[in-house]
Amino acid sequence: MVPRRRWTRQAIIQEIHDLHAAGESLRTRNMRRLGYGGMLAAAYRDPSLGSWRAAVEAAGLNYEGAAPHQRKWTRTRIVAAITQLHQQGKDLSYTGMKQQHPYLLVAARRPDNFGSWQAAAEAAGLDYEQVARR
Repeated sequence: MVPRRRWTRQAIIQEIHDLHAAGESLRTRNMRRLGYGGMLAAAYRDPSLGSWRAAVEAAGLNYEGAAPHQRKWTRTRIVAAITQLHQQGKDLSYTGMKQQHPYLLVAARRPDNFGSWQAAAEAAGLDYEQVARR
């Protein structure tokens, strides 16, 4: 579940970029499933956006290309997402991921991927002890 927050136009666009970079489908159904219902509602209320499609396009993405119907997390995509978040200086602790990027955390913990957040972080070349201490 995504923590409650004030969804400004800029915050919506930034979150769209983060989700897209992590390979997440930007379809409204997936956004609701991930707990982004508040962000969807804010996009519709924002007079400069007016719809979710407009928000995705305001982020500079093609809605059809950025919102595939099916999305499969692979080990490679998980490692790429973790690496990108690390380069951005994001909190990669378990708690931080649970709050900010639950979709990535769940995908990494799946038995057919890494089985644990620690194994995924280590596969991305990170020292888990350093990640866990943030």
